[in-house]
Amino acid sequence: MRAGWNEGTSLVPEAQHAGSRLHCDAPVMFVALGDSRGVRGAAMQIDGAAVPVLPGTLHGAHPRGFHADVAESFAGAKRPLTAEVGIKLVGTGELAFAPVGDRTQVVLASDWPHPSFAGRFLPLERQVGETGFSARWQLNALATTAPQATAAGARACNLYDAGDEQLPSGERRHSCVETFGVAFMDPVSPYVLSDRATKYGLLFIVLTFVGVGAIEVLRQLRVHPIQYLLVGSALAIFFLLLVSLSEHVPFAVAYFAAAAACTGLLTFYGTFVLRGSRAGAAFGAAIAALYGALHALLQLEQTALLLGSILLFAVLAALMVATRRIDWYGLFARMRAEAGDAAAPGAAPVA
Repeated sequence: MRAGWNEGTSLVPEAQHAGSRLHCDAPVMFVALGDSRGVRGAAMQIDGAAVPVLPGTLHGAHPRGFHADVAESFAGAKRPLTAEVGIKLVGTGELAFAPVGDRTQVVLASDWPHPSFAGRFLPLERQVGETGFSARWQLNALATTAPQATAAGARACNLYDAGDEQLPSGERRHSCVETFGVAFMDPVSPYVLSDRATKYGLLFIVLTFVGVGAIEVLRQLRVHPIQYLLVGSALAIFFLLLVSLSEHVPFAVAYFAAAAACTGLLTFYGTFVLRGSRAGAAFGAAIAALYGALHALLQLEQTALLLGSILLFAVLAALMVATRRIDWYGLFARMRAEAGDAAAPGAAPVA
């Protein structure tokens, strides 16, 4: 990753009285880090010359980080200094910058394809693709309270902190230094995919029940509520199998194993519930198609909601077309009459 950081003005102290002497110690340049556990190395150059990097910042409010002593030959020059800092980080879930300078310009480029831009300021320009992203921020001290909060000793904010808080008197205090940056998301990790799959669980069960109900009406079968309950339990077990298996094997293998087991079970059971091997096979094929559609939705990021909505519309349209000629009043009247004949004294038992 390449990154740029704050750019501030440099003031050279001068004697204010004739004949007086002014002596300043060599300045110190430091980089403060909110979390330094992932630092594996750092290097710093001042005006192209490498300088030793020392641990700590020598700053009371921001002790984590590193610093470098600026040589007096550099400090005495009446011109801005150019500093280049390189940091090797591992295990970083997010990267944030605090705009403490008069002018701040940050340019990020990475091969991570799933950035989440957050903080108090969004980038002016950004490009996100399958091969990575690039972003550019630019702001000045008039747009942020970071310089004042830093001078007051406030801690650095996380990307999702508000940056200030309201006191009981109505005044606002800088609880932390405002930041901006990017979080590195992994939308296709096994845990994220399992969580997304369970969120589709209720919809998945409802669609299956609607399909069984449609078959019951079209073929004039009687499906008992307990049979509905058993089918719903088999569908719920799928998500439990998926989550448990994905902790031990790759997600694709876990999904295929759980889907195959539940599809086979429901196909076998549907043969007896729907009273026919052909009907059971069709029911199992429909369940397999739903599992395939769910797997496709889990792999998508930007168009998952769109394709899910289209799938629901297609299922509803197919159901409406299949039942468009049914006389619902007549159908329920016949079902009530048949139920009454079956419950009448002396009626033959129903097989």
